[in-house]
Amino acid sequence: MDSGKEKLKKELLRAIKSQEFVLYYQPQFNLTTAKFDGVEALIRWQHPERGILLPADFISVAEESGLIVRIGEWVVKTACKQNKAWQKKGLPFIRVAVNVSGKQFQQNEFVEFVMQTLQKFQLKPQYLELELTENIIIHDDDEKIIHTIHRLKKLGVQIALDDFGTGYSSISYLKKIPIDRIKIDRTYIQNINANSDDAAIVRAIIALATTLNLEVLAEGVESLRQLEMLISQDCKEAQGFYFSKPLPAEEVEKFLIFYQNNPFL
Repeated sequence: MDSGKEKLKKELLRAIKSQEFVLYYQPQFNLTTAKFDGVEALIRWQHPERGILLPADFISVAEESGLIVRIGEWVVKTACKQNKAWQKKGLPFIRVAVNVSGKQFQQNEFVEFVMQTLQKFQLKPQYLELELTENIIIHDDDEKIIHTIHRLKKLGVQIALDDFGTGYSSISYLKKIPIDRIKIDRTYIQNINANSDDAAIVRAIIALATTLNLEVLAEGVESLRQLEMLISQDCKEAQGFYFSKPLPAEEVEKFLIFYQNNPFL
């Protein structure tokens, strides 16, 4: 690890101890009910010198150093705690989706950690969704990975396959693993109105998900035209800047209240 990465590693250790991380939440919308039914938890680093840092600025070093496990555990705990706090305020019950790294998911005690976290905050499992990328699932020790997913599903936790279409995209794995939701990567959504190949891929993913009785969520929706195209293809859920940027927890409360009474379509 070079000197720049070593410096960042030390800063990450300080950030963990000094609680410099914060979660923002990007709303996820149900295109059938026209209501807000979930959020994706997104980590931000409130760096004392560099300001707010996005994951792209530090996640690779966190993974290389192994600190991603501690950071990932903090994210799961904080997201569950926050979701329960919203529920206690009488707000509509929604799921909170959390990205899980490969190193975190492969920890031997990961399922026990999730179970203990849900119990600690008294959050029902169906209100937590774990987002996994294809490269986590298609792994050398794939039987262990699949077994872990089955154990999480037995708990009642929801599982989403993130950035679908950018990795291996092996259809056989969709039959082997009990996932709830496929998330179409934003790179396909960006040009869905202008690029016939991207539009065809999105249609195929939605049709595949429908056949396998999976929910499908489009990421990175930024325009009404994109949304209309997705609705015409029977896409069930979406998130992106067209609806909302990632928000601090207190802003999410306002969203929950407003969209419960004012459907967006």
